[in-house]
Amino acid sequence: MSSLPALNRDELEAAIRKFRLEGDLEGFQELRRGHIHDTFVSTWRMTQGDGSVRRFLHQRMNDAVFEDIPALMHNVAVVTRHLLDAPVEAVDDATAHLTALRLVHANDGGDYVIAAGTPWRTYDFVEGTLSYDHPKDASMAFAAASAFGDFQVRLSTLDPAELRVTIPNFFNSEARLSQLDDACRRDPVGRLESVQVELEAIRQRRDQATVMERALRDRTMPARVVHGDTKLNNVLFDAEKDVPRCIVDLDTCMSGYSLFDFGDLVRFTAATADEDERDLSLVSIDMEIYRALREGYLRHASHFLNEFERAHMAFSARLVSLTLAMRFLSDHILGDVYFKTSRPDHNLHRARVQLRLVEEMERLFPASD
Repeated sequence: MSSLPALNRDELEAAIRKFRLEGDLEGFQELRRGHIHDTFVSTWRMTQGDGSVRRFLHQRMNDAVFEDIPALMHNVAVVTRHLLDAPVEAVDDATAHLTALRLVHANDGGDYVIAAGTPWRTYDFVEGTLSYDHPKDASMAFAAASAFGDFQVRLSTLDPAELRVTIPNFFNSEARLSQLDDACRRDPVGRLESVQVELEAIRQRRDQATVMERALRDRTMPARVVHGDTKLNNVLFDAEKDVPRCIVDLDTCMSGYSLFDFGDLVRFTAATADEDERDLSLVSIDMEIYRALREGYLRHASHFLNEFERAHMAFSARLVSLTLAMRFLSDHILGDVYFKTSRPDHNLHRARVQLRLVEEMERLFPASD
């Protein structure tokens, strides 16, 4: 995955000042969050009123990963405006404190600017929050899933056709399988022979890759606006109360199938090991966390899910894990050209973890749903 070029402080300040920010700039610092964009936080002293301090979050977007920045920012603007305007159907302890990200306009009135040759955007900073890679307990998992369910309820009144495609076939398991087949045919760095065990595991489950796409095509399941990256760390929690405050990272909000979000949340949050763990004996699903995620998601999403969607919740978690395994394995076969790696066979280890998760879900889920 391409890295952004180095940036000096003068270039950073020049980019920040292209947005409508009032007061005196007191400083800025890098916020190390995520693996795609560069993120910074600036502090401003208000010159009028009580002289209070406000902070803003600035992102230098990676246009090597997201090649169509106008489409990306169109989607972010449409989704954030809709979330701010959409009524909340039901409120509980997990959603009572939720707010939506707010874009700050540029001086020219746009939603983003070009500075130092790269695109930038700015949000209001959500104060007093923390993010977590792993839930403290089942109640935190429930709260996160409830927040994502509420997110989908509010977006259920947004026509998916209003959003543009920023990453083609991002949710399409059929397409990911085709990409894996193509990588195997090419085998540019000679790794195919060493991954036959992993390929056989995927071959045994090839028919699963078509289930959701067929349901979309025959309208058994409707297309909906989805988040697309429902990791636990994309929910900001109140630093004092451990309640969800805001859902972030909206770059993959597109038309897709709603259960992708639930499946990805389970894959990431209920896993008992990191997604690049080498010791596969440590890899399984925490069923207490899984049940909390399911219950929390349904707390709000039950308002719009149809019968097919309800029946395929557990399957969606298996499919998302299988699909990510295909993506990791494809990248390994191609020579690690997309995902960042920090050790030999890193993507192969990631693929093996996802495949083990699939096996564990097959073993555990039938008794739970």
